[in-house]
Amino acid sequence: MIRCVVVDIEGTTSSTWFVQDTLYPYSRRHFARYLAEHHQRPDVAAMIDHVRRLAGEPDADLGRVEWWLNQWLDGDQKVTPLKAFQGWIWSEGFAAGELTSHFFDDALPAMRRWHAAGLELDIFSSGSVNAQRAWFGNTPEGSILDLITHHFDTENTGPKREAESYRTIAAAVGQPPAAIVFLSDLVAELDAAREAGLQTVGVRRAGDEHYDRGVGDHPSITSFDQLDLTGAVVSAR
Repeated sequence: MIRCVVVDIEGTTSSTWFVQDTLYPYSRRHFARYLAEHHQRPDVAAMIDHVRRLAGEPDADLGRVEWWLNQWLDGDQKVTPLKAFQGWIWSEGFAAGELTSHFFDDALPAMRRWHAAGLELDIFSSGSVNAQRAWFGNTPEGSILDLITHHFDTENTGPKREAESYRTIAAAVGQPPAAIVFLSDLVAELDAAREAGLQTVGVRRAGDEHYDRGVGDHPSITSFDQLDLTGAVVSAR
């Protein structure tokens, strides 16, 4: 039986365009200020050093660090320092009431339904754990953090397109991989999860960024309402 649902965020529960058109510009506007205000904080200083190492510029000043963050943002690169700074900045924006997260109409009711049915609900996103907690803590319906057991990101779990990351998730969840279903809009992530033994379902949101690419040979849904999690094998209606 299915015991755990692991969901991606962008293109799965929420619009990729919202992230790119609202959250990315917000972080860009605040990189310089955040660096100036928090560069002496130990965790921020460590992430600044991470930027310098990745850039191969050990003496980069804060202006150069900001330049690299913007470069990675322009390329939509899933590098740890960028995701960390975005998470911190977005957390501030949510706390200040300047940001509210976006969800497709079927997403929040389905997540509540799964939780009520006794399924564990976990998140696996390239966004940092801080960003995830800010996102799910500030939905249009308020916080749903109480529904979520684990927050997995590329820092604490590994790349989303590698099978080993999904084996790490299964170990953390404490369930056989076949008792876990992973939902994503990206076929490379679905392939990696299936290689690790998880069940997989591709989510295709009309009009979203990756809709036209399809989800390969994975079961496909356009709404969480089409998902049947009551049996040993996930089915899409």
